[in-house]
Amino acid sequence: MKSIFHTSLIVAVFLFSWSGAFSQGKFSISANVAPVYGHSKITTEVILPDPYNGGTFTTETWESEFSPKGFWAGLNGRYALSEKWSASTGFWFDYSRVKQSGTSSRSYPFSIPVFANFQLSQKKLSPYFSAGALWNFNTTSRINIPDIGTVTFKSDKNTSRISPTVAAGVIYHFARRLSLIAQPTFSYAIPPSAIDAKAYQLGLNVQLMLQL
Repeated sequence: MKSIFHTSLIVAVFLFSWSGAFSQGKFSISANVAPVYGHSKITTEVILPDPYNGGTFTTETWESEFSPKGFWAGLNGRYALSEKWSASTGFWFDYSRVKQSGTSSRSYPFSIPVFANFQLSQKKLSPYFSAGALWNFNTTSRINIPDIGTVTFKSDKNTSRISPTVAAGVIYHFARRLSLIAQPTFSYAIPPSAIDAKAYQLGLNVQLMLQL
């Protein structure tokens, strides 16, 4: 919890200081929400006692697949580098839930997004593209197991993930300083070197942006 508070404070100070330095029409702030669907496949090798040869061990490969559903929600700051190019960052919370084989789990990770954005034109409605990565921090998960109850897991502080992310959609300027951005997104999580995992997320990121 302390790490979450400290990271939130650093990002908030950064966004406000950035706003003060570049508030001459180039800086924008936005709130975003995005329903997301993910899929993960994890392959693990485990060493077990060999039931047919006492005193020896055998290696087995276990595979697990699950598809979490949930949403992102957060705040962003964007700085216009030119009429078409911009850079943005912020702070996003993620909620995801998985139901499988009679068990259910909920996770509450958070991320810092870093994106480069490209706006095709300055028209009222324009295609809008983003590419970058999510810097994902440690996760708290709660798993509800039948006949046992709810068990809480917290990932190790060294399990941060980097998720390259791309998005393509539109930006709509419906008022002088207000814009709406809608983008389907795709994120791929890079696992630690010791884990054989493939995980991705699909989302629909919607932002309400105010130009300062």
